[in-house]
Parts: sequence; structure tokens; C-alpha cells
Amino acid sequence: MVMARQISVSDEVYEELSKRKGGKSFSEYIRESIGITRDNREFLKFAGIWKKDAKKVNDFKKMIAKERKRNLGREFNW
Repeated sequence: MVMARQISVSDEVYEELSKRKGGKSFSEYIRESIGITRDNREFLKFAGIWKKDAKKVNDFKKMIAKERKRNLGREFNW
């Protein structure tokens, strides 16, 4: 369920947003302008990027484990 919120902007800002958004809704235009996506397509462009580089994968896992231990006080074993 999508919750709607009411916000107030000056007339000047409203007019500028209205011009820029074109045929999009205000929510769509603002979402795109601040970099929020409704799906995982942006994130998925990184899927498999290290598939052939086991060293990078292992280094990244070590970094995550180190940060997890530092922040949460417990280790994570892959």
C-alpha cells in the first residue's frame, strides 16, 4: 500500500516543478530527480560483475565480516 503525504511548496517551486515534470506525476518526477527507483533494475546492473574475480569477492567478504564484527560485535562465517 502506498501512503500519500501532503507537502507545501512556494508557488514559484510549484510552477517550476509543473514545467519540468512533463507528463509525469509529481511523485514520479521527484522520485527520479532524487535517484529513487521503484524496482531493482539499477541495482541489478551490478549482478555478476565479479563473477570471474574470486579475489575481489573474497576481499569484499572479508571487508563485510570485519565491519560486521566491528559494528555488531559478532563474526560472520561464509
